[in-house]
Amino acid sequence: MPRRSELPSVSRTRLAATLLSVCALATAAPVRAGSYDIFGVTARDIGMGGAMTAAALGYSALFYNPAALTHERQHSLGLGLSLSVPLLEIERAAPGATPAAVHPDTHLGLSFGWVKPFGGIFDNRLALGVAISLPIERLLRVQGVDPAAPQFYLYQNLQDKLLIHLGVAGDPTEWLSIGAGLQILADLDGGATLDLDILAGTFDRRSVGVTLQPTLAPFAGIHIRPPLGAGGGQLKLGLAYRGSSSLSFDLPVRVAEGEALSLEIDVAQTVLWTPHTLALGLAYTLDSPALTVAFDLTWAFWSAAPDPSPRLAVDLGGRLVSALGLDQALDLSVGAPPLELGFVDTLTARVGAEWTPVGLFTVRAGYFFRPTPAPPATGSSAYLDNDAHVVSLGFGVGFDDPLQDRRAVVELDLAVQATILPRRTVYRAARDNPGGDLSHGGVVLHTSANVTHRF
Repeated sequence: MPRRSELPSVSRTRLAATLLSVCALATAAPVRAGSYDIFGVTARDIGMGGAMTAAALGYSALFYNPAALTHERQHSLGLGLSLSVPLLEIERAAPGATPAAVHPDTHLGLSFGWVKPFGGIFDNRLALGVAISLPIERLLRVQGVDPAAPQFYLYQNLQDKLLIHLGVAGDPTEWLSIGAGLQILADLDGGATLDLDILAGTFDRRSVGVTLQPTLAPFAGIHIRPPLGAGGGQLKLGLAYRGSSSLSFDLPVRVAEGEALSLEIDVAQTVLWTPHTLALGLAYTLDSPALTVAFDLTWAFWSAAPDPSPRLAVDLGGRLVSALGLDQALDLSVGAPPLELGFVDTLTARVGAEWTPVGLFTVRAGYFFRPTPAPPATGSSAYLDNDAHVVSLGFGVGFDDPLQDRRAVVELDLAVQATILPRRTVYRAARDNPGGDLSHGGVVLHTSANVTHRF
């Protein structure tokens, strides 16, 4: 039998596992932006460079401009699959510098959407829509990474979140649509209380709880289709607003050995943050040739980006610690004052084209330039970002639905996109950054496939 002053091996294993779990709750890294913001929603949108404020169709309108939900006056169901492969490099002047650089992972995700127009007294002038973005590997990930470790701000874990969009649109007139909706994320809250018997190596009582509560971000838009007369083509104008969204969590953990010793850890952080955006779009469609050209300008309020670093407070107390006079000396607080990111607002210009040379076969192309909101990472944190040149190509093909008596179409759309990050060199003072200067850049490849049923 082991002495009471020694922890049994099984109890030590259980104790270590539990404490590691607590530490996992108490460590987190920033996750910013989202795959829709960076890449796009469907293959059609991606193929046209995301210039969709005036040209959106189907459930992707929930992200770009909810007012466009009524434009087609058709039911539509869509399913999408996307894959992003980051080929990014971080070169450091000091080989083997710590903390080590962190690179974003390859991500695979699904999306689903449904748009339902209402007939009857509404005469297809009212439509509802729902869209869901679902990461395949995990619904949500908040990864523990040292803020001083060089990492790509916009691309680290960007797809690891479940997103739900709900929206409604109505047509006051034939040429005007108004829409609004909500993006749904979740706030993470909870904590743990553990009563520990050190001599026996057991927990007398455990209380661990985590709750998810929905957090809502609004979006709204207008879609204008002024009449141009016979043979004048179709002009569409769009204006859209998307509210900022984020996931904030606060996870207090308390471990106590009776009244003699207590350890309190409180971790709070804001992750999965996206900025307020305003978008203005124009799209013009010709009948012959069957060509649509679209332009977008998007203003993103990155200057409001919050401090993404964890806020950690550790309080060691109890009668034993007080008797030794260490109750104040062993307290620790990390993350204050808040980190000033120095981000700036950005204006992104997009252009896209869609051409249908024959039948239901369509070719698409797009380009946009996204300036970085981030200054060079010369401080103690190493959140990296680059200007981005983004080029995309895509095509679509439609088929009559053999299961429908009336007219219906099944569409298959494919797109590939390359985000080119020109290399950026950062000169860092050696006294503040032992890792020295660094250089970062590369390419992110993204591909998407969608099947849409319109009826």
